[in-house]
Amino acid sequence: MSLYPVLWAIDHAPVYDAEERAVLVALVVKGDFDGMNCFRSYPTLAAAARVDSKTAGRKCRAMESRGILRRQEKHRSRVWLSIPKEQRPVIWEVMIPAEWWSAAQLESINEQRAGLGRAAITPQNRPALAPAPPKKTRADKGTKRPKKTITAPNPGTTSPRVKTDTEEGGVGTTSPYPPDYKSLPPGLQVPQPSESPSESPSENDKTGLRPSLPAGRGVREAAPAHGTDGRGGDIELDQKDRPVPAPGPKAKTAARGESAPARGPVRVDSSPGVELLLAIGAAHPGLLLTGATLRDQGLMVSGLLAAGWPVPLLWEVIARPLPDPLRRTVGAVISGRLKAAAAMPVPGSAAGTAAVPHQAPGPHRTTPGERRRWEDGPTPTPPAWANLEHQQEQLRRGVDRHPVCEADDGRCPTLAVVGETHCAEHLGWPLCPGHDGRPCTARTRTGDQCATCQDEARYAHLDAELPVTPTTDGTCPGHTSPCGRTAMPDDPYCARCRIASQRDRDRVIQEWEAVRDAAVATAKAQEVPEAAPAPF
Repeated sequence: MSLYPVLWAIDHAPVYDAEERAVLVALVVKGDFDGMNCFRSYPTLAAAARVDSKTAGRKCRAMESRGILRRQEKHRSRVWLSIPKEQRPVIWEVMIPAEWWSAAQLESINEQRAGLGRAAITPQNRPALAPAPPKKTRADKGTKRPKKTITAPNPGTTSPRVKTDTEEGGVGTTSPYPPDYKSLPPGLQVPQPSESPSESPSENDKTGLRPSLPAGRGVREAAPAHGTDGRGGDIELDQKDRPVPAPGPKAKTAARGESAPARGPVRVDSSPGVELLLAIGAAHPGLLLTGATLRDQGLMVSGLLAAGWPVPLLWEVIARPLPDPLRRTVGAVISGRLKAAAAMPVPGSAAGTAAVPHQAPGPHRTTPGERRRWEDGPTPTPPAWANLEHQQEQLRRGVDRHPVCEADDGRCPTLAVVGETHCAEHLGWPLCPGHDGRPCTARTRTGDQCATCQDEARYAHLDAELPVTPTTDGTCPGHTSPCGRTAMPDDPYCARCRIASQRDRDRVIQEWEAVRDAAVATAKAQEVPEAAPAPF
């Protein structure tokens, strides 16, 4: 970052509004001393400028149309080139005019540009910029705001005041709004009957209702004066000696005999994900989940297992040490780890289409003598990025060093074998014997099958040993017996039958590879050794 582009963007850039200035300053902060290599993704640029990401993109395009910004096509920085192509943002060049710098500043900047292989800044390639366009004025500017007219209420719409039963000596409710508007009571007031004989209600008035509400239409009759329990709080006793609460939502619920539903224990069904989480909790008590958290995260783990995640890798993902200090619950930490695992491709899969791994059955389904699949060999681990980069570098160096075969005076169009000066044909390598009677044009060093033919032979052997007959109604045909469950997407089997078939596929492949290796060893042993050359 250089101070000159930032000063120009703050004080001298012909921007349209404050949002353009904020976006421009946030852009040049990450650029070079001459305004080049200014790149930021729109979400990052919007966060720095405190605007929306769409606003940031719109402002950049607006400044591009006025010549303040220009898309840079040459002299791109190494940092920008190291970003993956699908994630590279637009790289901008801020067109700071040449006349803005002083002569000494421009000379120093051009010297630095010459050292980087860039052309000097001149008034031709950095011309003066046009002033910012004027802002649009409001359409109602200069006009007075119309005054609001207050209309008097229509006297014909006022309802006549209804005389309440309180004024007639009955028991009812009074209006919560007294004549004094400055002091409003919190709600309706229920006047209590007086104990004096002169103010007690008459014996003929048994309803205690307002005149506007006739009895018999879903209105409860008022309790007699002697029905109160004497404790106050507007609680009365009905005919069954039960306390009747005062009017309100809780009183209505109690009057209907209803109660809030009590939350009981959450039922958690057994599944591969739940069993894995319980096994992890047994090994690490600090990671034990229960209740709804176990149910929800068990569904997530079952989905990852169905997607092809091996059990040991999921165990490592979930059972990592908890952060210190722990600011969230254990369930939230495990949920975040599972979401991060679901957002990445399955480790060790080919183009994201890995087969569903074998899963050990539950404690009640374990067969005698059966071991876990991951105990038969090492834990599958994807290769390290440094090793892959080293292999690609070796391949690249081999191709660059020997791009074509040197046979026929360099006129052979075939690339040379890595580490050799000739192609496989001129080295005399035999052709691949092919598979199932089909010839193959690939050549191998030992004359054995190439990798493609080996894969075809292995898959053909699997299809012959474990045939699959898909159904037309979308149900699982079963592996060893009829199943009838719903099949998984793009798979003839359901999840349970796929796990069982994968176990048999591993067994068939191991037997086939053992027979193949034995046949190769026998063929090599039967070959006649070459006669040793004479010492003289």
